[in-house]
Amino acid sequence: MPLTYCVSTPEKPNLSARPGPAWLPLALYIIIGVGCALRVYNVWVHNPVDHIWSDPQRHWDHAKDPLMASPMVVFDPPVFQMWLSVVQKFTLGIPELIAVYASLLSVLTPWCWYRFLREYLSSRTWALAGWALLAILPSWIGIYTYFMTETLFLPLLGVSLWFTVRADRKQTISAFLVMVLFWTITGLTRGIAIPLAGISAALVWFKHPQKLRSALFSGLMVFSLLAPLAYRNHHFFYLWAPHGNGWLNKIYAESGAREIKLHLSRDGAQWEYGFGSPSIDSRPFAPLSDWTSKRTGTVDVTVDFTKGSQDWKNALEASAKHGAERWSLHLENFIFLFFGDSWPDNNPEYFMGRMANLSRWLWAPGFLILTAISLIRWREQVSRPLLPVLILVLLYFQGWMLLVPNEGRYRKPLEGLLVVQALVVVDHYRRRRTSAPPAGDHNPVPNSLQAVK
Repeated sequence: MPLTYCVSTPEKPNLSARPGPAWLPLALYIIIGVGCALRVYNVWVHNPVDHIWSDPQRHWDHAKDPLMASPMVVFDPPVFQMWLSVVQKFTLGIPELIAVYASLLSVLTPWCWYRFLREYLSSRTWALAGWALLAILPSWIGIYTYFMTETLFLPLLGVSLWFTVRADRKQTISAFLVMVLFWTITGLTRGIAIPLAGISAALVWFKHPQKLRSALFSGLMVFSLLAPLAYRNHHFFYLWAPHGNGWLNKIYAESGAREIKLHLSRDGAQWEYGFGSPSIDSRPFAPLSDWTSKRTGTVDVTVDFTKGSQDWKNALEASAKHGAERWSLHLENFIFLFFGDSWPDNNPEYFMGRMANLSRWLWAPGFLILTAISLIRWREQVSRPLLPVLILVLLYFQGWMLLVPNEGRYRKPLEGLLVVQALVVVDHYRRRRTSAPPAGDHNPVPNSLQAVK
């Protein structure tokens, strides 16, 4: 018989179910409270306004002048700049108000993922466990000391996942449109969300009873949001790219160079920039090994915007590595994704920085263990494919494809997905135990997570 799938749990979650001892929910709430306190304390002790340099300064300066017309302004996805500009208007950069803002956003992030877990898991207690784990996750705490895109991307990703499983459960046009809206905003915050959005929307759409209307209305909504941005970017650098310009990072990633230098021009105006990834000089296996990136040299890119994508394509073809050198770059990308320090929140002088550096050792073994369990219990994964598919898609685009030289901070969404997948594995195990037939029963009731005839 054919195997069907369900994005969320096959039946409405039993939110009153409380697996384990009666004291467990109380203990989880205590951990959540401790995590919230740590998040607030960390931001007030290490205020983001005291860490405006490098990328945080670039985001801060670009948000300060919304009408600034420069390549780096339009190369970045626009949502975080717009968001930070609003924050600046409300706070005027006053440190105490910035601390309030960052504290609220930091505390809100694991709660957004909890709302996803409430929809996705069959037990409220396991959803609380996910909230507790994410609330105390060091790499999800220290980043809120800095004005980085991850501070907005992580809660938006949680909300997008929440509305994905909600849309799958409700199967209405309005729920589908809300899901698409949040995925669009998330994709305009970090480009890696785009393939995740496509897979999530497809899984929901294939089961939707009103496929034509949902596709038509959501397409019109996405076009209305992206068309002005695409026109703006085409007006400035002659590319129809609403999410920004990905050529820069792709050329840098495929060149195998330590640094990239840009020489940009348009109608007589000229700009020059130089960049280097913080991963280049880091040692992801320290203190076990001094291994570091094998990237060498500088790739120089000269682009006349009025030629559209032509100069970008020429630069990519001229600098891209091939053969064994390219395979080496793929391997490096995986190494830095799983083991790299999460710059800039890896400062060893800060407690959360030290803890984030130590916790990076958890993710590669955790991924391998979850992969082994998922392969053994493959029917359960096929019946609820959302998390396994998203993890694979994220690994392919962020890990394998040379879209950008990887850094440890790009691992953060993967960390959240792995935590949720671990809870799903536990949820499957609990459901198997509760649905197991009594001894001697030769006509068991089939598990609802197995194939549906």
